[in-house]
Amino acid sequence: MLRSLPLRTLAFAALLGCAALAPQRAEAGCPALYTSEQLVNDLTTLQLALRNLDEASFNSAGARLEAGIGCVGNPVPPMVFASAYRYIGAYRYLQKDTANARLWFVSALELDPTYNWDASELELDSPMRQVFEEERARAQVPVVAIEGKVLAQPAGSTLALDGRTLDKAAATPDRPHVLQQVATSDRSVRGTWVIQGNDIPAQFLQDADVVGPTPEEAAKAEKAAKKSAKEKKPKEELAEVEYTDSGAVKVERLRPPEKTPLMVLGAVGIAGAAGIYAATFATHDQFENANSTEDLVVAQTLTNALVLTSGGVFLVGAGIGYWGIVLDGGAGVGISGHF
Repeated sequence: MLRSLPLRTLAFAALLGCAALAPQRAEAGCPALYTSEQLVNDLTTLQLALRNLDEASFNSAGARLEAGIGCVGNPVPPMVFASAYRYIGAYRYLQKDTANARLWFVSALELDPTYNWDASELELDSPMRQVFEEERARAQVPVVAIEGKVLAQPAGSTLALDGRTLDKAAATPDRPHVLQQVATSDRSVRGTWVIQGNDIPAQFLQDADVVGPTPEEAAKAEKAAKKSAKEKKPKEELAEVEYTDSGAVKVERLRPPEKTPLMVLGAVGIAGAAGIYAATFATHDQFENANSTEDLVVAQTLTNALVLTSGGVFLVGAGIGYWGIVLDGGAGVGISGHF
């Protein structure tokens, strides 16, 4: 009779299905690619073998999982890694290697700290369950940074540690981790490494005191610089550098293209102000010759308005003209020196 599966098992199966659909590629340091299908099959076999006390099947699948975890050719979710680490720990325990079993149990509990073995897998009084529980408190510790180093993200890809994004040169100590380099374009895995603690491969590290942009950041900066230079290209330079026979450097200002139009506009504005002010003479005469109070007020208002308008136009014209004048750099500047 088939036993109903707990909700945690169903969720785990869904995660395995997602992992199986991810793109895959072989790794150079592995004799063969450990595919998603193999990962799913081995984890399922381990779970059933532990429930059925099938030691032969458990040992066979455990050996394949331990050898293949560093050759996984696709991104793996953290909870799938947690299950894999847990079963590798169980395999090492049954191989009488309790020390390494504890290390894998710690890594599993770091990713899934609330996990408890189902009674159908491990008896409540199982010695392996006791070893697993003893590592629970040690699992949750702060990460340890690599002294003097920062992470150098590879161009076109990201790093994932145990299925979680890695953004600094640090990891929890005294336990194994699986590091993956994942392409940003298609999520394919470019490399997989089993590391101990924070022993991150050197190609992903750089000295903290000479931190520079990553290749991806450098490419973006170069692209932005080219775009900025292209936008500024039509504008004329405002200075010309010339080396004289004596070795001095002569810097001369070039006449800006805006200079002449601004000076012309300034002169027109000043002339316009003079014309408007000249019109006040006629309105003033109307004020002097007004025959009624109404005509007097109209002439006075018009005269005042013309005076104020002429003053405003004069200020604007003078300002524009002055700006055109100061755009001229004037005489050249000579710079010399001995070295």
